[in-house]
Amino acid sequence: MTQREKVLKALERGQRLTPLEALNRGMGLRLGSHIHALRKAGHDIRSELVQKGDARVAKYWLHKA
Repeated sequence: MTQREKVLKALERGQRLTPLEALNRGMGLRLGSHIHALRKAGHDIRSELVQKGDARVAKYWLHKA
């Protein structure tokens, strides 16, 4: 299973991912790139900025209509 497939499966299970969470789950360092490609493929992925310590990072989830 590719890293992109792992990201999609996690999102389909209702998980919300930040880049660090994705890295810790074996999805690689390029979460933003995977999200971009999945959006281009037609997946409705939403995001918000969340505070993690001193940094703000994106958190992604799959929107279900």
